Amino acid sequence: MARFYVLRGKKVFWNLVLIVVVVLALVYVFRGDDELGPQEAITTEDISTSDLVLVEPVTVRAIPTKFSEYKLERERIRSRQIELMQEAVYNTQFPAAQKTEAQGQLHNLIERMSRETEIENLLKAKGYLDGLVILDKEAITVVVPVTLTREEAAKIGELVQRMTGIGLDAITIVDELIGI
Repeated sequence: MARFYVLRGKKVFWNLVLIVVVVLALVYVFRGDDELGPQEAITTEDISTSDLVLVEPVTVRAIPTKFSEYKLERERIRSRQIELMQEAVYNTQFPAAQKTEAQGQLHNLIERMSRETEIENLLKAKGYLDGLVILDKEAITVVVPVTLTREEAAKIGELVQRMTGIGLDAITIVDELIGI
């Protein structure tokens, strides 16, 4: 008698994605050397002392920019805000009206965070790696660390308007900030 397991919802999708990723990783790691093509062996006779170059070790590390520092600080502050709102929502001592208000604020904050991140990722995809988006209730500020042409600024404005529904008059685009 065979047993069947029924998985429902998002778990099935993520389990399948995980299985596919693991299988692809295993195929990549354990693929045969014959797929790499013919290789010639190099002997010490092929190398002369004039071909040797002394290489100094190099340490590579990410240099935090003002934008990334701002994003980290923004993330810390928002995490604390979310914590406080969740405490209010789950605390049995708070009145129902305050819990409802905290839930609304929490929902708005999370929605704002996801929109900012989504727009920042789209800017990154367009080549503006350190783009920064600050979304207020009625306005948006976009900061990019390059000089923009009018056409580029218009494209960014249209992208932000399409993503948020906020009018172009409420979108501010700041480019190439020196000294931030």
